[in-house]
Amino acid sequence: MIQANDRLTIALTGSTGYVGGRLSPLLLEESCSVLNGIERIGESNRGNRSDAVLPADTLRPGYGRARLWLGISAVGTIVTASALALALGIPRRAAELVEPSLADQILLLVAFLAIYAAMHIPFDVLGGYLLPKRFGRPYRSPASFAATLLRGAAVHSLMLALIGLCLLLAARGYGVPGAIIAGILASVALLAVRDPLSRCMAPLRKAVAECEPLDLRGRSLRVECIASQDQGFTGGINGVFRPRSVILPELWTTVLGAAAFEVVRRRRRLAVLTGSWFRGRVLALGFTWTGIAGAALLVGREDIGSARGVIEMSLVYTLWSFLGLLVLPTLSRAGVAEVDGGVRQSGIHGPLVDETIRKLDSLQDAEPERPTVVELVFHPIPSVRTRVEGPRSRHVRGFLDAARSAVFLSAGGLGLLGRAVHCNCGRPALWVYLPSE
Repeated sequence: MIQANDRLTIALTGSTGYVGGRLSPLLLEESCSVLNGIERIGESNRGNRSDAVLPADTLRPGYGRARLWLGISAVGTIVTASALALALGIPRRAAELVEPSLADQILLLVAFLAIYAAMHIPFDVLGGYLLPKRFGRPYRSPASFAATLLRGAAVHSLMLALIGLCLLLAARGYGVPGAIIAGILASVALLAVRDPLSRCMAPLRKAVAECEPLDLRGRSLRVECIASQDQGFTGGINGVFRPRSVILPELWTTVLGAAAFEVVRRRRRLAVLTGSWFRGRVLALGFTWTGIAGAALLVGREDIGSARGVIEMSLVYTLWSFLGLLVLPTLSRAGVAEVDGGVRQSGIHGPLVDETIRKLDSLQDAEPERPTVVELVFHPIPSVRTRVEGPRSRHVRGFLDAARSAVFLSAGGLGLLGRAVHCNCGRPALWVYLPSE
């Protein structure tokens, strides 16, 4: 367990526990109970070691840039491998080695996903253990990290396998239209079960203290505070097109203070009231559905009903998802600016807003300034300097969280970049709720 030497560490150790969620579907709850056994094995094997969290003023610089290079390497490797596999006809050659029976097609699909999971292990170890340890961030013992990663990777692989199976069966029965509809329904289902899925993917638990709901001008929006072992966990807003609940990290109630925590609550409220969250959700789903349809059409009706076709669809969608990583961040940054402006105009003292932004950044990459080109291409959340010093526009309209929602939703098209981006590589707690603050 991460040992405590300051308030941040105490909050982190308090988040070690079980998977909860009274609203979770029964199947997911039962799966989570099994996965918690894996976690407890890791806990029992930790032994005594000094996993101390360094105070904020002694954290080593360069963590954000190191994570960026890790993300570039992981994404670049997967995108390059996908392009080469398509160019060399590897799915076709692999399909020639198996029988056309459904059982053999499923085995080929499982083998494809197993290769993908194996490719990811070095990047996961770097992002989840070695880099945090190197730069003085909170980290866990090797045994505990391995148990957490095994849990997350198992659930993530199972999720992709189920989606791949649905795509295969739908395509075998109804061709290209069936594959497109199955992918669209899968993306909607991902949003519908996002909360229980996150608790299966990582050791998250509901905080004991109740959180006051948000007032959306006459309508109440439920708020849950969730404890996570990863200080980068930001939660998010649940719902497909209409917000159902807001997830906030329990850690923020400890390290931000009451005034700054109220700023965060105000941000989530205004994300909905300004329409920025809705626009971001529509854009993310529209981008996902366009990619699913395009990938299925490119594969064609002759091959789509086989494992080869589903694998090719996955590889094509991965290339489409990479395009989203380059295009969508700009629109997402505009959404952040829109909500920031709404918070400042709502009557909250400006210096308090600035201090909250700085504190939240310290829990992420602690990178208050970035080169313009780096931010333009890679970051859907503006740097502290950009958000605090401006320039600001009073009439900006954006698409909040569109880029990172699209990363999560990419699983609907069997995309392979969902856990490879710099903010969540090697961090299962952030594979469902990517950082949004």
